[in-house]
Amino acid sequence: MNAPGRTRSDRWTGCASDHLHWGAHGGAGLLLRYVPERGKALYLLVQRSRWVDHGGTWGIPGGALHEGETAESGARREAGEEIWPVPRHRISGVETQDCRGGWQFKIVCAEVERPRTVYAARETDATGWFPLDEMELLNLHPGFREWVEVHRQSDDVRSGKGRGHA
Repeated sequence: MNAPGRTRSDRWTGCASDHLHWGAHGGAGLLLRYVPERGKALYLLVQRSRWVDHGGTWGIPGGALHEGETAESGARREAGEEIWPVPRHRISGVETQDCRGGWQFKIVCAEVERPRTVYAARETDATGWFPLDEMELLNLHPGFREWVEVHRQSDDVRSGKGRGHA
């Protein structure tokens, strides 16, 4: 029997590359971005609770996809479990991180009109809005660190223009 709020999808699973992943059907997270008229784009990050996988690291609200769930609905559901309130947002794209072993994590990119105060909820110890260059100083979740390393290369992303969300 599953714990309350859990499904059979919320479990560890292996992939063809011998990696262990949380989520039998992959995972998804919501990357919220605020782009001011001037200055650097800010991204909402959460610090993962110590008792979850990669506890204490910073990343985006996210987790296991349920069977048949879209990346967008899974990312929104997970954000609702980990932060409050979820800022009003507009989906701007979805990026796929592939472990090269058949398991995927979908980063659902979304734009917000302003960086409102967001509080930590279940599975989250802290929240904050950060520009890309400050993220490099944080203890990042390994999967999200890959995203930051790829995207920090572009000055267009730092100014909020260009390929920020493909």
